[in-house]
Amino acid sequence: MLANRQIGSTSYPVFSKNFRRLEGKDAWRNNLELAALVASKVASCLGPTGAYKLVAYNLGPKLVTKVTKDAVDIVDELGVQYPAIKTLAEAAKIHRNEAGDGVSTLLVLVSALLNEAQKLTEMGVHPVAILDGYREAAKKSISIIDEIATEYSGDLQDSLLQVIDCGRGLLNKKLREELSQAVSLVEHADGLDLARIKIEKKLGGAIQDSQLVRGIIIKKEKRHRSMPDRIDQPRIALVYKQLVLKRSEQLAIDEGPFNAKLSVTEPGQLRQFKSEERALRARMVQRVKSAGANVLLCGSKVDERVADGLSREGIFALEMVGQQDFDEVARVTGARIAGTVDFLVKDDLGVAKMLEVDKIPPEQIAILHCDGAATLLLRGSSPEIVQELEKVVRKGLLVLKHSRARSRVVPGGGAVLVELALRLRSFALGFSEKQQLAVKAFADALETIPRWLAFNFGLDPIDIMTQLRRHHSNHQLNMGVGEGGCADVYKENVVELASILKTTLWRTLEVASLLLKIDDYFYVKDLPMVHKQ
Repeated sequence: MLANRQIGSTSYPVFSKNFRRLEGKDAWRNNLELAALVASKVASCLGPTGAYKLVAYNLGPKLVTKVTKDAVDIVDELGVQYPAIKTLAEAAKIHRNEAGDGVSTLLVLVSALLNEAQKLTEMGVHPVAILDGYREAAKKSISIIDEIATEYSGDLQDSLLQVIDCGRGLLNKKLREELSQAVSLVEHADGLDLARIKIEKKLGGAIQDSQLVRGIIIKKEKRHRSMPDRIDQPRIALVYKQLVLKRSEQLAIDEGPFNAKLSVTEPGQLRQFKSEERALRARMVQRVKSAGANVLLCGSKVDERVADGLSREGIFALEMVGQQDFDEVARVTGARIAGTVDFLVKDDLGVAKMLEVDKIPPEQIAILHCDGAATLLLRGSSPEIVQELEKVVRKGLLVLKHSRARSRVVPGGGAVLVELALRLRSFALGFSEKQQLAVKAFADALETIPRWLAFNFGLDPIDIMTQLRRHHSNHQLNMGVGEGGCADVYKENVVELASILKTTLWRTLEVASLLLKIDDYFYVKDLPMVHKQ
């Protein structure tokens, strides 16, 4: 009989008082309202004249604020207490990490599809018919994109990066060129691994001071001030264990360290002990020198007296080098990591073009110039600007990677979406009544983007959409939303990769389908203010 009782009934409550449950149409209505909230916050950021958002959150006891147009940051904060928005935030993060661009388009379209689905359900259309129609519309849209996509005749990478910058002024001409060069530096026969492009941030200066370093930047100061600031043709040794003598510890061969106690009974013993210590330190230096290295990178500490001995031999040394830097130097220079200097041999050394010490106030950095490595040093006058620049740079690198693999483009500025909507309405006539309504609803949702673009430009969305539909009916595929109204966006170098747009549309379908299938969910009514650590 217990099995016949409804779980969650008043007889057997399974939720605490802090939980809330929504079912059926209430869950649908709540999802729609939350998606509309997301769209209202993100859609006004679309386009070069889109608005910024001031986002605030608690990092421990500290209140953190940032000004951004990044859709993921905006939605991530909105979704703290609401599962539906959290689902959109996670989808946005996945899309940004995979495609790099189109996150705002994804979120606005998901909201539009949910809104259109709500209208259809009120007309009596079953959710299954709606999802079937949406799926057919998405498949047709992808085939249309393949049909109208072309190879770009201009500077594709520069145009794509300008679209990524979206009027923020973060990617200047110099930085756009250096991003393209960075991608070329790490491109090899096996493919393009963006993880090999290291990004270092340094507060201070202007965005124009950001630069590409053809090599590796290690944010460490040289171990001894007498060490050289520049070494040509460095021979690099990588040693993981610290170059320090511990008096309470001795090392037995093949047995590892064990504790020892020093007992001095005669005056000459202490002098002999100190003499042996000096000899051990000199032996460490001699091991590095005999291996032929003139640069030593150590993953742990380097004793001051050992560092002094290295400097006397003209050997440059850095201590406490991070594991990521270790691995990257080993990959680029061909060096092999040795556990201790005792096991260091000539074959373990790596080579590079040059090593130099540079100063970015108030700290020093070591720059290892070598082939096959690229480091982007990002500068900015405030933490918010540096963080925003980093996000734009990462998006730009990912888009450049996709452009190397699939370079076909479609016109931006909402032009391709107006064309898709026009063709989908004709395509819908081949379906039964209910699916036909769903395909037309998908077409109506696509036009949400150009409407918002027109609104953000300060134009009348109704007039702009009327003009765009007339242009596309006359086969003017490149007409989209510009700053002064309808414009040939292709001539204005506003294009987007066809591959990214197809990914965006299909992920939009998947997320909308997931939310449309929800008719029951539970969430915590009250969450603590501190939600990030």
